Amino acid sequence: MTLRDLKKLESAPAQGQMLVYTRQEVIFKKYEGREELSEVLGDKELLELHLFDEQKEYRSVASRSRRFPSGVIETVADFPEEDKWTVFKESVLLEDSQEQITVLNHIAYNEENGMAYVDDYRLKMRGRS
Repeated sequence: MTLRDLKKLESAPAQGQMLVYTRQEVIFKKYEGREELSEVLGDKELLELHLFDEQKEYRSVASRSRRFPSGVIETVADFPEEDKWTVFKESVLLEDSQEQITVLNHIAYNEENGMAYVDDYRLKMRGRS
């Protein structure tokens, strides 16, 4: 998958943080606009792309599943984080940085079998408090 293969890229945050997995490298850096994505990623083969800010995350994953004939799974996670009953937060201080990356896991509950499960997640960055 390359940037050209992505159909929902316009739903990504206009600026924020990028986490990109390619076959050659992992890129983790801030971006100031979607034009910068083309400059940084060009025609590289992408395995995963995460673009996120404080409010939402766009992500795409390359897939060989027959359920995704285009070879790409794209989604936008923008659930609110305020509900302490349905969102579990885990933050990690990044090495050599004053910033934290937080994983927000959205928890759903299946009343039929009594099981709770993570039905969505999103990433978020913030400066150290």
